[in-house]
Order: sequence, then structure tokens, then C-alpha cells
Amino acid sequence: MRGHLQQGRGELVTGWLLAAVATAVYLATMSRTVDWWDCGEFLATSYLLQVGHPPGAPLYQLLARCAMMLSFGNPLLVAPLGNALSALCGGLTVMVLFRTLCELTRNAESKIQNSPGAAVGALCYLFCDTAWFSAVESEVYSMAMLFCSLDVWLALRWRRSGNHRLLLLLGLTLGLGVCVHLMTLLAVPAVGWIVSRSLKSLKPLKVLVLSVFFFLLGLSPYAIVPIRAAADPPVNLMGESLASYLKRDTYAKAPLYPRMWRERDTANWRQWHVSDPASVWDNTQYYASYQLSYMYLRYLMYNFIGRENLKSGHIVLFILPFLLGLWGMAVLWKRRRDDFMAVLLLFLFGGVILNLYLNHPCYEPRERDYAYVLSFYAFAIWIGVGTSHIGRWRWLTLLAPLLMAAGNWSDHDRSRSHSVHDIAMNHLQSCDHGAILVAYGDNDTFPLWYLQQVEGQRTDIEIHNINLEGYAAIRTILSDNNFRRPVYLTQYARDGAGRFLAGHPRCEGFCWRLLPTADGLDDTAPLRRHIESGIRWHIRPGEYLDPVSRRFLATWEANTQSVLGQTEKLILPLL
Repeated sequence: MRGHLQQGRGELVTGWLLAAVATAVYLATMSRTVDWWDCGEFLATSYLLQVGHPPGAPLYQLLARCAMMLSFGNPLLVAPLGNALSALCGGLTVMVLFRTLCELTRNAESKIQNSPGAAVGALCYLFCDTAWFSAVESEVYSMAMLFCSLDVWLALRWRRSGNHRLLLLLGLTLGLGVCVHLMTLLAVPAVGWIVSRSLKSLKPLKVLVLSVFFFLLGLSPYAIVPIRAAADPPVNLMGESLASYLKRDTYAKAPLYPRMWRERDTANWRQWHVSDPASVWDNTQYYASYQLSYMYLRYLMYNFIGRENLKSGHIVLFILPFLLGLWGMAVLWKRRRDDFMAVLLLFLFGGVILNLYLNHPCYEPRERDYAYVLSFYAFAIWIGVGTSHIGRWRWLTLLAPLLMAAGNWSDHDRSRSHSVHDIAMNHLQSCDHGAILVAYGDNDTFPLWYLQQVEGQRTDIEIHNINLEGYAAIRTILSDNNFRRPVYLTQYARDGAGRFLAGHPRCEGFCWRLLPTADGLDDTAPLRRHIESGIRWHIRPGEYLDPVSRRFLATWEANTQSVLGQTEKLILPLL
């Protein structure tokens, strides 16, 4: 008994030590400000408890708001605190993964077979590309993975202990996870398998009924969505009803078939040597080559085999993590068939089956590896199991997480990144007082929401998003304004919708001002004024710039050079 207690205590201490290490790594490399894509929206909607894009993340917003209260009124601390919440969730997920691996490598006498092997699997997840990326920014995926990992661990602990209170807690965590992101439902098949294979009598059916009640209780954070929508906050994307919001009615839904379903992708399909959306063979070939291989297996390889490093060449892992995972699959299949099926369900529903459901169009506006992080978590479980059954040379497997850490660090270190904040701020500074700014897309808009609603920057500017409001509404707004207030378009809005809006665009910094006539288009004075007195940079020479920032800055430089007729680079140290 004493030996079992000591082993349990050692497992607990090791788990918390791994959590501390993982959290420290994520905190050291996390962004200190706003980032691209949904991060700006989550920061703004969490700070003021607004209603973000469907189907919402009310529990994430509530917890992020609690974290942001630690800023004590300093708006510059809001983004770091929001990012730190993701780092903390990522660190706790590493700990829960370690405890899960200890359950899976425990022998019949309840002795831990190999906790060092479990630690290697947890560390490989810590340093894998996708998990690390989501753990250093204000996004929901790090927290969602914490709930997924808790669901699996609680099911395994219940199976060993028989304590039915753990099933009630499992029901609660399943419901709470849905209030972070719907991807947490992908863990249900694996959890259901573990539970169903462990029921030995009809008595637990009462507990299962109570577990369903606790699951419904876990959904209660969604009550804040209609409450906050009724308050009419600046960001309110609930739409007509909570039901339509939860069903994501405002988004186009991809069918399961055909795989080539979006007509405007015809030219893109041809790049994959297919063209006929009615052909079963073409759909199969497109699925295998693009959707499965390019949009899933490529990401799996990125995480556990290696990939190009945007800063320093290539990340070389010598296929070690991938081989360990394959060995772990074989070990579970041979020795613990039920556990193999549970992890396989986690892997498939988080990967291949999700890939089938998403039916990716050709092409996506960004990399979608974050959607498959649960599948990569399952693969890390296999790595831990495989490492536990290597033999006396087991210590060499530490090379796997060490190679991943060394290769991925520079790509994932955002601690000195200022480009997103600066680019967004310079969009606002390119507008005259009281302007209307028309934006197009997430990266155009969400960082601006953050700056206005969190930092209180340039609140005199009225921001409208074409994608959210529609062309007709934007045209009505501009028509009613009739150039009484200055009107600006972002570069994306000018490129994507400028031809649908009345007026003549003139470059004035990062934005294009709409003029009622062509008179004054050759006046460069406003551009020079914005460059000299409004546009400012915190970016230091040699600082790493992500691809999205590079596109913004390269476009701005090309525009200003074209207008001013200069040959020197205006932002030479930055590109």
C-alpha cells in the first residue's frame, strides 16, 4: 500500500512539474499584444462580454474576463492576460495528458509501468507545432483541449476507481467544454467507448441519467448570450435567435458530397488535376490529394516529422516522434485492445472524420491545423505509450521532445512581436478625425475592435465590416453620409469591394480615402502628412514578421512608393 501511495504521490508531483514547465514555456513565448484572425475579436468580446461570431464561446469569455480583471484598469495588460489564460490552459493540458498516459501504462497491480515514458509523450504534445501555436494567443483551442483531455482522463479514472461521482464530473466537463468550442464533442465517441466497455451492471444507469443532467448544467454559460445581446453591445453577432446562432445559420454549410462543392473554386480544382464536380472519380481524387493529404496529413507530418521553419530553414525531427507514435499504436493494439480503440476513436474523430465533415474548399484563407489538434493529442498518447515500451535505451527518446522544442521555438516565440498592433494602429492613424472606415475580413477588422474597445484608441472612427453587414448596408451607410464625414477603405476593402462603392480612392497611408470626384487624386500631401505625423512603429529592425504582416507591409510600401514616386524603401529595416 505504501508503495502505491508513493507512486501516486510521485505521479502527482511529476504532473504538476510538467504543468509548470509547459506553462512557463508558453508564457515565455506568448504574444504580448493582439494577434491576427480571431484573437482581436476574442479580446474585445471577452473584455466587454459582447456576442462574438457563432456559435459563441461564453465560458471562454467569462474566464477570460476574470483574467482581464487582473489588469486593474490598465488596458495594456488586457491582451497579455488573455494570452496568459491560453498558456495556463495549455500547461494544464500537458499535465492531464501525463496523468492519462499513466493510466494507460498502468499494469494490473495498479503500478505505474513507466512514468518517464508518459512524460515524453506529454512533452511531445507541449512542443508540437499546433498545440504551441494556440497556447500563446487569445484563442479558444487551448482551453477546449483542456476540457477534451479532462474528459478522457476522468473516464479512465472512473474505470479504475469505480467512483461514480467522476461520471457526474465528466458530464459537467463535457457540457462546459461545449461552451468553449464545439470541437470538444469530438471526444465523446472515445469517452463513450471507455464508459460503455466498463459498465458491469444496470446500477450505473441512474448515474448516467444524473450525468446527462450535469451535462445540461454545464451548458448554462450560454445563458449570457441572449442576455448580453439584449444589451446591444458594440459587437452583437447573435442574429435573429439563439437557436440560429447555435446552428451557425449565417455560415455556408459544406455538404458531405460532392467534395468539390464551391463553384468559384473551379480554377483551383484544376491545380489538383480534377475539374468535374459531378464525377465520382474526380471527387475521390480531389479528396485524397487535397482534402485528406494536403489539409490533414500534411499537418500531422508538420507536428511529428518536421516542416519548413519560416525563420531558420527547416525543422528536422528525424521522424523520431512519428515512429514512436506508430510503435505506441502497435503496443496498444497488442496489449490493451480496448484502450487502443479509445485512442483510435479520439484520433479519427479529431482528424479524418472531422476532415470528411469539414469538406474544405480549395483553398482556405489560412492554415487549418488548429481544427485537428485533438487528433494530434491522440497521437501524443501513442508516443507516450510507445516510449514506455522501448526498453533500456528509453532515455534516448528524450531526443524527440528536445528536437521539437529546438526546432519550433523560433517560429512560436511571439514575445517580441509588435506587427499586428502596429499595422492595426496605423490603419486608424491613416484616417482623419470622425471618419468612417470600411473594412473587409477578419484581419482587417478584429485588431481594430481590440484597439478601440480595449485600449480606447481612435474611438472617433466608425468601423464597418462588409462581410458582416453586407454590400447593400454599406452602400446605404455611405449614401446617407454623402461624404459629409471622411470615408476610408482598407486595402482589402478597396481590392475586394471598391468597385461596388461609389467614389474615387486616394492612398492616405494604410487606407484609401473615397473622394466624390477624381479631382485631387494626385494630391500627395495627405499621404505625406499621415506618414510624418500619424504612422508610428514599435517594430525593431530585424524583428520577425509573420506572413500576414509581411503582406500588409509589402502592400503599403508598394502603394506609398507608387504615389510618392520614391525609389527608396520606406520600411527597409522591417522587410
